[in-house]
Amino acid sequence: MNTTYSAARLNDAEVLTMMSTELYGEIISRKNLAQNKIVSTLLFYEQHHDMGTVSIIACDGEPAGYAISFCYWSNEYGGLMLGIDELYIRRQYRRKGIAGNFIRSLIHAGGHDQPYAGIEVSMHVANDAAIKFLNTLGILQHAQSTYVRLFGKEY
Repeated sequence: MNTTYSAARLNDAEVLTMMSTELYGEIISRKNLAQNKIVSTLLFYEQHHDMGTVSIIACDGEPAGYAISFCYWSNEYGGLMLGIDELYIRRQYRRKGIAGNFIRSLIHAGGHDQPYAGIEVSMHVANDAAIKFLNTLGILQHAQSTYVRLFGKEY
């Protein structure tokens, strides 16, 4: 299987919307999500490519998944951190090493010409399969808590 990663473009909006809807459909608490925001996310990262990217993961030329990644400087960890906001692999492509290889490729590439100090992955707390997957990569749940307050529109 030939797997490729590429930065998503606006002409990928339809397939990204479908995959994002598939992802949210698998997460119980997000099934009633009123608005899919992937196109807004794509437009933002096209205009601010230095802040992150939306990636299309393809297998043998077919869209197999997508990821939203970014980096930020952490004073606490003393370096650049890789963040993954969403990572989705379609069911028929799972358990083939695709997601793990994608994460490893991001880590090895580094960011802004320097290696990452660490990685932070956002995921739903009840996603047992994702927890197990991340544990196999050595990405463990951290004692640090994250608190979120959203401003503006309803979430």
